[in-house]
Amino acid sequence: MISKYRWFVILCAIGAISGLCAGAEKTEHVWKDGKWVVAPTPAEGTPEGELALVRRHLDNDRPKDALKAAKKFMAGYPNDERREEVMMLIGQAEMDRGNYDKACNRFNEQMDQYRNGDFYDRAVQRQYLIADAFLKGRKRRAMWMFKVSAVDRGIEILNGIADRVPGTVVAEKALIRVADYHYDAGQVVQAVEAYDHYMKTFPQSPRKRMSHAMLRAARARYAQYKGEAFDDTPLTDAQQRFMIFADRYTEESNKANVPMVLSQIRNALVRRYFASAKFYKRVGRKKAAIFYYRKVIDQNADSHWAKRAADALKELGAGPAPRKKADDKTKTDAKTSTDSKSPKNGKVEK
Repeated sequence: MISKYRWFVILCAIGAISGLCAGAEKTEHVWKDGKWVVAPTPAEGTPEGELALVRRHLDNDRPKDALKAAKKFMAGYPNDERREEVMMLIGQAEMDRGNYDKACNRFNEQMDQYRNGDFYDRAVQRQYLIADAFLKGRKRRAMWMFKVSAVDRGIEILNGIADRVPGTVVAEKALIRVADYHYDAGQVVQAVEAYDHYMKTFPQSPRKRMSHAMLRAARARYAQYKGEAFDDTPLTDAQQRFMIFADRYTEESNKANVPMVLSQIRNALVRRYFASAKFYKRVGRKKAAIFYYRKVIDQNADSHWAKRAADALKELGAGPAPRKKADDKTKTDAKTSTDSKSPKNGKVEK
């Protein structure tokens, strides 16, 4: 008896749940005019019903049927106020079918026609998801049969989002996503440009994102330095970036070992300047040699390189750079550096 009673209770519960589900389906609601209203029964012949059919097909994972119903709506109701939503649903249906590139184009059409529409933000958000998928490796179709990389398309979409909705959170996310992609892909030149563009466009961005962008831009700039025999501009620029970062974000700087990186940069610059000074001394360009020996001392006066530079300056009949006013220093350095340019091939003798 107990067993029969237990089965009776289970069957009743199943029946009750089924009834609730059926009732929920009969009383489907949609958001309209700032409130929830009962959705119209999906039926052809009215714009409300045919829009509901499009939604129903998408909810039931039938994007092909949703596209068919949406195209019928667009053809039958050219002036209906619901067209914007239908255009957005067309883009969603293409996404559900895996046609991300085509979906992006549909969202562009929607946003171009309804610049202040109720579904504008949803289209932008979906475009971000499409671009993010492209950057993560999703392919796009070419000539209806070949699948090719869509990275460039993804970057184009993200930059387009930043242009469409400037100053918004999604625009900020789009620009930082582009920069992060270049950085993670080892494209250091593009990464620096993208991070700089982000920081210039969103100077008041949250601390976490700004420090992230500043640190990665400095690291990417540092990675552009090829060695002592080449131009030191990436190294000096990276040094300046790391110093600003360390001054502004002390805690983050210590966690990222920025003080150690700055020490490495100073040592690299000292070696670079000493090699340049030695070269200019050998070819008889005394002023240039003195300029670089003094830069060695200025960069790290306690290093053994600085002691060697001081000895070389004595041989040249010169000493450490005299102290100058801040206004005069820039003019003097600019004039001297013009006289002390490296050879055209960028190489110097150690």
